[in-house]
Amino acid sequence: MRKLKQAGLGVVAVLVAGYLAIGAYLYAEQRHLVFLPSGIPLTDPPAGSGFASLDVVEPSLGTLTDWWIPPASSALPTIVFFHGNGSDRRDFLAQGESFHRSGWGVVLASYRGYSGNPGSPTEAGLMDDARATLATVAPRVGPIIVWGHSLGSGVAVRMASEGRAGAVVLEAPYTSLTDVAAAQYPYVPVRWLLLDRFDSQSLIAKIRVPVLIFHSTDDPVIPFRMGRALADELGGRATLVQMNGLGHAPHTQDLSAQVIDWYARVRASSIPLAAASTASTAARR
Repeated sequence: MRKLKQAGLGVVAVLVAGYLAIGAYLYAEQRHLVFLPSGIPLTDPPAGSGFASLDVVEPSLGTLTDWWIPPASSALPTIVFFHGNGSDRRDFLAQGESFHRSGWGVVLASYRGYSGNPGSPTEAGLMDDARATLATVAPRVGPIIVWGHSLGSGVAVRMASEGRAGAVVLEAPYTSLTDVAAAQYPYVPVRWLLLDRFDSQSLIAKIRVPVLIFHSTDDPVIPFRMGRALADELGGRATLVQMNGLGHAPHTQDLSAQVIDWYARVRASSIPLAAASTASTAARR
């Protein structure tokens, strides 16, 4: 009996040690799991695309490189794309070209540690980079719409909550990165371990501008219910477009016509289209 008890305790000890080891590994490596830059340096835009390089100075870091096309007139909006964790600014190149054909301005934003930019990505760092991009662009254009896909949806939500955009497009958005991680690792206490939380749901109440949400019901990464939850909290300010069969990247289908039509409708409605703030990157953190 004593040997059985000792054997049982040994098994428990091994299981506990293994569980703690998994937790320690995830804690130590989490930023390598969350942020997945390709390592490919992207400086000059593709020839013939119409895009030009845009230098963005982030005071604590250096110079980031974005790609952009100004709008045909200051009356037309400029859409700023924030890509996902395993993507880069090429991900929205075709989508941006579609908007440009309608005269809209387009900014394909990037982050520290991505596409040859200096630094290492963190939640706070990405937010600083987004603020720097918007502060660079805002004085040169008219209305700004921020578009965030996947991880970038949290960046777009934060910028809108700080009054830095006149409207928002969220594609495959999450309530929080913590919720996504908890669903993927249900047996790990990720709510205690996660350093970068990207808590969009806590910021939703601060958004006072129209929001368009694209989410596919078969999204294997971020459940559709999260996009619906954000739409429910936004109430009348949100338009939720339920999609099917497009997985985690609805923008593989050209969405520009739907966005342009939505923008025309909200301009004609009572929902305010706020002017983007030109506050410095040091403000509203």
